Amino acid sequence: MKCKYLLSLLVILLLIVTLPGDLLAETFSTLRHDYHQLQSSSQLQRQRKNWEKLIDRFSNFTKHQRQDKNIEKGYFLLARTWDGLSKASGGRKDARQAINHYIDLVDHFPKSYLADDALFSAAEIAELQLHDQVMAYNFYLRLVKQLPNGDMVMAAQQNLDRLPVPAEKKPMQVRPVVQNYQAIGKAPRLVNIRYWSGPEYTRIVLDLTAPVVVKPNYIKGKNPRLYFDLLYATLGAKLPATVPIRNGLVKQVRSSRYNKQKTRVVLDLNRVAEYKLANLDNPHRLVIDVKGRPAKVGLSTISAEEKSIIADDSIAKILNNSSERQTVLHVPQKTHDEGIHLIVVDAGHGGKDPGAIGPHKIYEKDVVLKMAHALARELRKQMGVKVLLTRSDDHYLKLRERTEYANRVGADLFISLHANATRNGKAYGVETYFLNLSKNNQAAEVAARENGTTLKEVGNLEGILFDLMANSKINESSRLAAEVQQALISGLRSHYSRVRDLGVKQGPFHVLLGATMPSVLVESGFISNFREEKRLLSSNYQKRVAAAIVEGVKKYAATLDQVAKQ
Repeated sequence: MKCKYLLSLLVILLLIVTLPGDLLAETFSTLRHDYHQLQSSSQLQRQRKNWEKLIDRFSNFTKHQRQDKNIEKGYFLLARTWDGLSKASGGRKDARQAINHYIDLVDHFPKSYLADDALFSAAEIAELQLHDQVMAYNFYLRLVKQLPNGDMVMAAQQNLDRLPVPAEKKPMQVRPVVQNYQAIGKAPRLVNIRYWSGPEYTRIVLDLTAPVVVKPNYIKGKNPRLYFDLLYATLGAKLPATVPIRNGLVKQVRSSRYNKQKTRVVLDLNRVAEYKLANLDNPHRLVIDVKGRPAKVGLSTISAEEKSIIADDSIAKILNNSSERQTVLHVPQKTHDEGIHLIVVDAGHGGKDPGAIGPHKIYEKDVVLKMAHALARELRKQMGVKVLLTRSDDHYLKLRERTEYANRVGADLFISLHANATRNGKAYGVETYFLNLSKNNQAAEVAARENGTTLKEVGNLEGILFDLMANSKINESSRLAAEVQQALISGLRSHYSRVRDLGVKQGPFHVLLGATMPSVLVESGFISNFREEKRLLSSNYQKRVAAAIVEGVKKYAATLDQVAKQ
């Protein structure tokens, strides 16, 4: 009897040892199902533990299921889960983990069809979340060189062309080359000093006529100051010796010719603060970010000569169009009672600008104005917040005036309403944008239409977004956009058929540029599509879009306190 028992036990053990791995451990299909469930539920995304549980399960899969046919996908979705957590939490550590796992996939499976997507995603995180352009450049370069046949190569090459070449990637400049500036009369010249005070940092831009070698120095103590020696550089004739800032973080910027070998630029600080320095080309400029919350926001005046010198700078093109020489923006200073109290709703276009025109001559400006009134009513009713409209009737507003108004009144959110259009009358769907570099031609085309510019001019916005990142709320804007988009699709599909989810996208929209609060642009349907033009004209559809946006805003408001940061 005892022998039979031992024999049975041995048989069971042998069966366990020889069982396929997918019966002893979690299957990839189960993990993938749960991943998509998390991605589709904003409620689940608010709890960090939900992300971490899935991360642990994917980690176990990649460690113990190496022979599984889906192992590459397991690595990729592990990185994707970290990526989603980093965007939900806004945490830099989470972002680095996402990058590490994307690169882990590439290292383990260099010939995988997912390798180029992994490298591209890692580069985007480095650039957009960690603001590390050197790291992003290197990832894009690795993609182009290592995976020349990948489907992300073209997009990666476009970003390489856009990003500044890191110093270590540039041809080495030996000292005789620098000294030759003097010999050939082309010494770099510092021609202008501009600054921008954002809610989290002050940005100082030094405009130059040629590349320059710069040596930064930092004196900490009772009177802290940063100074930068520009080797073999001269000063522009009309450049003021001192540019006052006095925003509670930076007192002033001083510049002088220190000796024959260098020009010195000094930043007198109110307190010790961290800083970042970037040396950029086309046009040549040094960008210095001093981290910290200023007391006020101001933009330095620009002389007539300096305007002509930097006429090619995209930022100058926008700033110089202002009717005033001094632009002052109010940035709301948050107290301990943080939350959403004031929302500015922007009805796109207006007055002489009709926006897109539908096949039955329906104007975008009229549709979105009614929608804006409906949204304002619902926000006041459901959330009890104060709501202001950029325009309450059919009058024209310049794009920059809309965010300037939101900044001036101290808005907590900015929502711009639009209706989409394409030459293809069959296109339909709903999408939500937040401000950032355009990631695809479609986003660029939408931005060009809403901006009233050409695709070439949209490309110039990339320079603006680096030189003048007035919107420091990109992570918050992306979360707001995600909540609004999900609520729109959920709310509209319960009443209408054929509601296409075009997702959350990034685009260089003038109307969002300069907002100092989380801001989104909603494309509520295609007015160029017969079916959606009819819907957009309907007051019921307008009210349902408004109600759905309110649901998204409410869910976003809940995340302000619920997303746990690492």
